Amino acid sequence: MHDIRLVVVDIDGCLTPGEAQPWDFSVLQFVAEWNRKARADARQFAVTLCTGRQEPYVEAMMQAIDAHAPGIYENGGGLYFPTEYRFAENPAVGAKGRETIAKAREMIAKEIVETGLGQFQPGKEVSLTLYPARAGVTFEQLAEIARRALDGKVDGLKIMPLVTSVDIVLDGVDKGAGVEWLSREMNIPIAQIGGIGDSSGDLPFLRRIGFSAAPANAADDVKRAVQYVSPFEDGKAVIDILSRWNAERG
Repeated sequence: MHDIRLVVVDIDGCLTPGEAQPWDFSVLQFVAEWNRKARADARQFAVTLCTGRQEPYVEAMMQAIDAHAPGIYENGGGLYFPTEYRFAENPAVGAKGRETIAKAREMIAKEIVETGLGQFQPGKEVSLTLYPARAGVTFEQLAEIARRALDGKVDGLKIMPLVTSVDIVLDGVDKGAGVEWLSREMNIPIAQIGGIGDSSGDLPFLRRIGFSAAPANAADDVKRAVQYVSPFEDGKAVIDILSRWNAERG
């Protein structure tokens, strides 16, 4: 029997099809109704978010799924507390971390943004996300250019080419650290947390939690790492996984 008390879900590629894709409102409605039942019945686990997205987007998505448990944004860089309407920066960031991110942004901008190769996703404060700015530019190329731009000048960062972006995060600040932080804040053992992810950036939390799953569209390394792979993609997979875990609780 599963002893799940909370489930964290990535947004792009899991709850939704991804950047610039239309939402499936039936999925959001399903999760919102799930959370309403969880508020009324402590035996049902709640659902929240664990994503690289910036806080304003996470705040909106948390409203869409009627979440009451804190949500993780910017790859563990922050927690949004919806019931208190409070925002907390990961203590591991600090002034030094913000300075590191600012320096990295400036140097990468010269090599990638000003040359027309890529662009930053707006709204990030303690991490960076890059997208190609023109056809033919790959995520791997952007990641390599960013590495060269920072080599020997800015330390303490991890550069990750993912399925739909390049994420640049501070060492020690990732989704795994974010879930551990969330676990402490909610006083829920990490072994009683379930999670759904689709890209390599989700592996730090999928490998820590007690119950892990992925949609059919997940990257191969994620599929190998999780306990269950749904036959469905993105949002339909979230419905399948939540329903499966609930049924297995007996």
